[in-house]
Amino acid sequence: MNKQWAQYWIGLFAGGTDELMTLYAPEFQFEDVNFDLRINNDLPALRSFFEGFIIEDPALSYNKFDVFDYVGDDRLGSFQWTWETKHAGDFLGVDAKGKVTKTRGVTVMGWNEDGKIVLERSIWDAIPVLQQLEAIPG
Repeated sequence: MNKQWAQYWIGLFAGGTDELMTLYAPEFQFEDVNFDLRINNDLPALRSFFEGFIIEDPALSYNKFDVFDYVGDDRLGSFQWTWETKHAGDFLGVDAKGKVTKTRGVTVMGWNEDGKIVLERSIWDAIPVLQQLEAIPG
């Protein structure tokens, strides 16, 4: 895969869940390190997690993801991204409604011979988010 594919994938978080789910193999490993969340071979559970990123009312909140680096090939890759969001409610237990935060993260992905995702591990920097929400000193 490549940077363009990674941007396509991450762009689906804004509301393309049906299309996003077609990119995963039935047998996969998923991990979000920050949320201590692991999902293996359970597409409905993965869909439920992704649906948490859908914006119901774009006038109240948004998610903007931008991939700025990619390393890898068509079997294993790693890419760095930024995430800017205007929060619709609490985030990480902190009142965030109406506030904009920005952070960065990295995702490692693996694909099978059919180009379907079989491995996804993401980690992102929560410290800037908590500082921007004034939950911890900046």
